[in-house]
Amino acid sequence: MAKAAEINKPLKTITSVNGRIVRRGQDKISVFDNSLLYAEGLFETFLAKDDHAIFAEEHLRRLYRGAKVINLDIPAKKEALRKWMKSALRAHPDEVKKLRLTVTSGESARWVGLPGKPQVVLIVSPHELPEEPFKLHVSEFRVDQKSVFRIIKTLSYAIHAAALKQAKAVGCDDALLLNESHQVAEVTSANIYWVKKGHVFTPPIGSGCLEGVTRKIVLRESKRLGFDVTEKNGTLNTLLNADEVFISSSLKLVVGVGSIKIRRETHRISTGPVTEAFSHHFRRMTGFE
Repeated sequence: MAKAAEINKPLKTITSVNGRIVRRGQDKISVFDNSLLYAEGLFETFLAKDDHAIFAEEHLRRLYRGAKVINLDIPAKKEALRKWMKSALRAHPDEVKKLRLTVTSGESARWVGLPGKPQVVLIVSPHELPEEPFKLHVSEFRVDQKSVFRIIKTLSYAIHAAALKQAKAVGCDDALLLNESHQVAEVTSANIYWVKKGHVFTPPIGSGCLEGVTRKIVLRESKRLGFDVTEKNGTLNTLLNADEVFISSSLKLVVGVGSIKIRRETHRISTGPVTEAFSHHFRRMTGFE
């Protein structure tokens, strides 16, 4: 058994601010930054191996698309961001890691007189791909499927954070979020799919789910595996009556769902051949198998 000191040992992290790697204690932004005051900003999270960020182009494309939606001026071109990302990844000793890219909106003019420039913060930390099926908890919170902000990754993640905290408190790995029409939307950190009689389904973007990078690639790669993924609204009962359920995200790739907890009742779900086919395919194509 690991010693308490080992369990509580700080993770090895590398932090870069505007392309410059900084030591702990120097990794700061202004308390007047609108990202702190109003959650105004964007982020992307990448799975990485050595100095290679997986699906980097797709993530950066979504980042700049989101910047147009919230009228945020990202203070660097894509090529500069790629160089900063590679530099931060090279500085971290682990082979497998996660990279969080955050773009703040800068200091608020209403507090300091003149607006400040947006900041680009990169954080690299250790990561392990999940090996076991996920246990999901059905959250009491609902997402607004009509909001344009549902399709971009803004810093406003209060619902997701609260739902995940509740899920962890009852022994689950993540939370399942429904929309205001009680349809399945997403997991707080992943898109979700279900399998029925060999057919694969996933909620449409209009359900309130994030247009995940890995989701787009699941849709693209499905035909190579001999499956068609149909975008279709589903309810909680749809998931409970499915043959298989799985999730996808940048930090998980594809992993099965083994149970769904509703209040105090837990429904078991078997991991089947469709989930395994997608999981193995994504690990092979990203160099993790």
